[in-house]
Amino acid sequence: MNILVLGAGTFGTAIANELSVNTKNKVVLFSRNQSKVDEINTSNTNKSCFPNKHLSMFLSATSDKHEIKYADVIFIALPSSVIIENLNTLKLYFKEGVLLVNLSKGLFTDGVTIVESIQTSIGIDNVVTLKGPSFAVELMEHAETLLTLGYKTNAQYQIMRSIIKGTALHIDCTTDIRGVEVLSVLKNIYALVLGVVDAKYNSPNTRFMILTKAFSEARILLRSLGGAEDTLFLACGFGDLCMTSLNDLSRNRTLGLLIGKGFFNSDYKSNSVILEGLNAIEMFHDLMAEDVAKELPIFNKLYNFFANQERELEFKFYELVD
Repeated sequence: MNILVLGAGTFGTAIANELSVNTKNKVVLFSRNQSKVDEINTSNTNKSCFPNKHLSMFLSATSDKHEIKYADVIFIALPSSVIIENLNTLKLYFKEGVLLVNLSKGLFTDGVTIVESIQTSIGIDNVVTLKGPSFAVELMEHAETLLTLGYKTNAQYQIMRSIIKGTALHIDCTTDIRGVEVLSVLKNIYALVLGVVDAKYNSPNTRFMILTKAFSEARILLRSLGGAEDTLFLACGFGDLCMTSLNDLSRNRTLGLLIGKGFFNSDYKSNSVILEGLNAIEMFHDLMAEDVAKELPIFNKLYNFFANQERELEFKFYELVD
């Protein structure tokens, strides 16, 4: 299977490296950075992402757009803000019937998902999404990893199964593509809250009280945004929410820890993680019905914190759980 990974950043490199473990895959990393391409091809390293790691000898890289035409499957590992622009430029080189796999996380205006935007803006329907609890540094260690595949056809499912065979990647599946995409953004909101709670209270009792309530709120939000509630029980839901909320490798949890310790700078527009999260919070707030909002005390607390540029995020637990 000829596989191209668009984006030689941290996650794109890690996924490409793991996919190349299956030697039936011919995996190529696409990057416009020629020096990075040369480094991967000559030294089997990508030091800007993984200074102390060697990549698979079966992995190669290219900056040549004409190489794209050989790809049966293209994994998208680009920042969400540049995906549509890049795909519009590169789609001229796509093989007919190519399968696109979205790894990127984000939502566009009015809650449009990346997959939905690709289908409408690029005109390609053969798109799946792959999301779940996965740190790139762990993938580079070949840690066994479960991801959720959001797909529509059996042919898509079979292709993805064959690609990951023999690697450390495993999948659970759903046809709720929208739900998978929404959860990849939604979990960051509650990861931030859990970071605040741990910084302020450092109590397992309190941590898991809030995590339980966060899970309940995520279910309500997911349903209101057009996802299926069952999707929350897959790797992209429960798994990713727990890992992002409870592991210090998570940027959003780390941000929550800083807020909880009082190190929050109200000039949030200078911080890309804060700005990403704030944009998602504002979008969800604007999209949800008023009766839904009443069921989300934790979400509302965080929304008001950012909207009012408060210096401290204080919790009155009886308001959140009683």
